Amino acid sequence: MKRILKSIGTFLLAIGLMGIGLAGFFFFTSTGQSSLSQLSLAALDIERQLERVDASWDEWEDSLERQVECAIPEGVRLFFAD
Repeated sequence: MKRILKSIGTFLLAIGLMGIGLAGFFFFTSTGQSSLSQLSLAALDIERQLERVDASWDEWEDSLERQVECAIPEGVRLFFAD
């Protein structure tokens, strides 16, 4: 009985996944290029936002590094030299 229920569950999962894939295929083919271009524009917008976050993170890191360097006394800096 357990084996039959497991087989039925696996079958229903497979049919469900195929249905989702088929629905996605029909969605992208029926709406044409407009939805794909909208997705592309959204991805580009997200990429620009991530680049801005990355740039601001780099600025913050540089600022923090300068603050730490200024906080270390001149005599001690010799021990931290590269």
